[in-house]
Amino acid sequence: MSKKLTLGILAHVDAGKTTLSEAMLYSAGTIRKLGRVDNGDSFFDNYEIEKNRGITVFSKQAGLNWKDSQITILDTPGHDDFSAEMERVLNVIDYALLVVSGLDGPQSHTETVWRLLRARKIPTFVFVNKMDLAIADRHEQISRIKGRLGEGFVDFSVDKNDEEFIDGITFYSPDLAECFLENLNLPEEGVRKAIQECQIFPCLFGSALHQDGVDRLLDAMSSYTYGFDERREDASLDDKMGALVYKVARDQRDERISFVRVMMGTLHLKDSVAVRTENGELLHEKVNQIRIYSGQKYTMVDSALAGDICAITGVGSSRAGRGIGALAEDETRNGIIEPYLSYRIIPEECVEQNKFVADMRILEEEDPKLHVAVDLGFRGANIRLMGEVQQEILEAQIMSRFGYRVHFETGNIIYKETVTEAVEGIGHFEPLKHYAEVHLIIRPGERGSGIATDSIIPEDVLSRNWQNLILSHLDERMFRGVLIGAPITDIRITLAAGKAHEKHTEGGDFRQATYRAVRNGLLHAKCHILEPWFSFEIKLPSANIGMAMTDIRNASGAFDEPIIDGDMSTLIGKAPAVALIDYQRKLASYTGGRGYISCMLIGYDFCHNESEVIEESEYEQDKDELETGDSIFCYHGAGRTVKWDEVQDFMHLPFALEKETDSNKREDSARAETMAAGRKLASDAELLAIFEKTYGKISKGNAVKRKAKPKGSDYHAMEMQKRSLHRLERVGSPDTHFIIDGYNLINADKHMKELSKADIGAARDHLINILANYRGYLGCKMTIVFDAYRVPYSFGRKYKVSDTEVVYTKENETADAYIAELTKEIGKRESITVVSSDALVQEMSLGHGALRISSREFLIDIETALQEIREFLDENR
Repeated sequence: MSKKLTLGILAHVDAGKTTLSEAMLYSAGTIRKLGRVDNGDSFFDNYEIEKNRGITVFSKQAGLNWKDSQITILDTPGHDDFSAEMERVLNVIDYALLVVSGLDGPQSHTETVWRLLRARKIPTFVFVNKMDLAIADRHEQISRIKGRLGEGFVDFSVDKNDEEFIDGITFYSPDLAECFLENLNLPEEGVRKAIQECQIFPCLFGSALHQDGVDRLLDAMSSYTYGFDERREDASLDDKMGALVYKVARDQRDERISFVRVMMGTLHLKDSVAVRTENGELLHEKVNQIRIYSGQKYTMVDSALAGDICAITGVGSSRAGRGIGALAEDETRNGIIEPYLSYRIIPEECVEQNKFVADMRILEEEDPKLHVAVDLGFRGANIRLMGEVQQEILEAQIMSRFGYRVHFETGNIIYKETVTEAVEGIGHFEPLKHYAEVHLIIRPGERGSGIATDSIIPEDVLSRNWQNLILSHLDERMFRGVLIGAPITDIRITLAAGKAHEKHTEGGDFRQATYRAVRNGLLHAKCHILEPWFSFEIKLPSANIGMAMTDIRNASGAFDEPIIDGDMSTLIGKAPAVALIDYQRKLASYTGGRGYISCMLIGYDFCHNESEVIEESEYEQDKDELETGDSIFCYHGAGRTVKWDEVQDFMHLPFALEKETDSNKREDSARAETMAAGRKLASDAELLAIFEKTYGKISKGNAVKRKAKPKGSDYHAMEMQKRSLHRLERVGSPDTHFIIDGYNLINADKHMKELSKADIGAARDHLINILANYRGYLGCKMTIVFDAYRVPYSFGRKYKVSDTEVVYTKENETADAYIAELTKEIGKRESITVVSSDALVQEMSLGHGALRISSREFLIDIETALQEIREFLDENR
């Protein structure tokens, strides 16, 4: 039986990605003639816009068979301006094929793609193309890739018994290194697993244009990949159909089609599938057609199986990034790439405003990142774009599809706002027969973190249902800042206090109180504006390097020492996007056309000219009708509005931030005393409570006896325990902060792994209970991190169990990424020990100075500690 996999092909523009896609189809016999992008007759780039520009704008699919593999290729855009179209494809692929030009090496967009792939843990193959024109050999090519993208790249173009191949594999995979030392060979299954776990990234070389190296690439992907069914983690819902929409488009007859990947079950023609609409309503819509596309052509089928990529018609409410069928309730996968330019687009006079808006809504269905917004009383619409090329493509699209011209007003940078100090926001909503009060602590978050939320309220103070409702209100909308009305980002909002009324509180009351609390906090906070920043690489004649350096300095940018290579120089650095958007024109002017700049959006950072931006915006915080920090209190039987700066005089609950600060001081003081006294065992009662909570009541009949000294076959166990006791002395002190990869630890224990298959929630609770007891025994700090997609909340959550912090990451944030950031954040002031068997987590932790323990070793440590408890109880019973 052949295996089924979906492959996303990604690259920087002009790396030869589309040419390679066609070469693979040609080698497999899917197509009989090779086209060329520069001739406008390629198999994939068949839209007129793409032929004219010679670039890929829309993702396409085609299938091929190679040996035992059925491979669906998804060819994606390579230009920065169409990164969002590329990112949507990442939601449905099994493996990525990253194409790098042998002439130019990794470019700015290559780094963007790599960052997205690593965030999603997508196993990746690399094909270095255009080797017929390249000067650098294979070793130099891999060295360039490592210098730009990091470690893990291994040359797979050599024989598998070659010393170079073996050294590369074993260097990045400890398991395969151990296997090779024992057996003197590398099992193909082990290599396949190392690729799947993103320990290694196979690199192959050739020329797609000349069909060189293409067969070897297909052989490698056929040999070293797992099929869709082999990679699935949960097959319990096979009887229910669930699919993920990754693209919405219109065919040549203007019929709406949804491109989906069936993730479970079977999709049948005429099925009625569940779809979640834009306003949250759940509808059931009938599938009229199921199409399997190959380029622009398609065949009609009656059904699609799990793992298939297909297009369906009849489902008119679908949205890219959303599930249908059994996945309709899942969270939307929005991606992390967001446009940073805002334009006003206006149609020619003969076009009615209503028609224009309707047409723009159609385009927004296909590209949700356009964010079409209409201001009443103004002609046209506001949209968001990534750059000038996307603007030109959109203009041509509107002309070809709708038959009229549009023009764009000058684009503006999209700014954001954040806070730089912790502040408490209070919201009270109490008109007659309504009641809710909410206190939120708003803190600055990591740059690029968005908005994370959590709660520290005990459930006996405010019920979990009310807390969940408040947290969902924090997640359901975009909050505007108080400086220029820009979106708020990079903050952590903690629900610190809340109060409901037994009879008068309704769900809408907490919505009002929550919104008001956010605004109230921002009005009291120290706020600042953030702007998009680019990393850049400028290549220009050495005679002109001084001009470029002056321009970057004047724009508040920074750069490294210039790299001078004869009469040409390279300047690498970062600067505000506003300074670099049109810099290519200026660069071409003063270098006589010999200068070139490549840029990559690296995120948002503090605005270099904040006061000017605030002055130009003319935003008046007190006149924003959509945002208010005022509260409503009941006064003489009626609701009375209290201004935001007076709310604290009327609030019903005390300040939470002051109480939290006092509590932290007490905790720090107690911790200091414990550290001064050194590690000591708990009292008899504490030890007994820990033991009985984990293992049940102890009676004389079932008391745990001390084991005799191990002999013979027990020698290994004794040695492991010795090692464990040594580790406990090294890392198990009160000043240690354990950061634990939760699911990795569950999977390392046979009992918990089996439990997780039946009930993942029960497995989590069991692990948390054990670790909370262990933390109490050691007297240290502990944070347990779980991936967001494993829990029903996607906006990030924190709470404590017996002083053990439990973290659920936000959507699109892996436990790996969270652990790395947390280790980096607190590693300078605390002694960190990271618990995970994941090689990537261990590598990142070591880079931030943390100690590392594998999940298996940590389980032995816990058992050793429990054995100490058992022996102590036996001796003192």
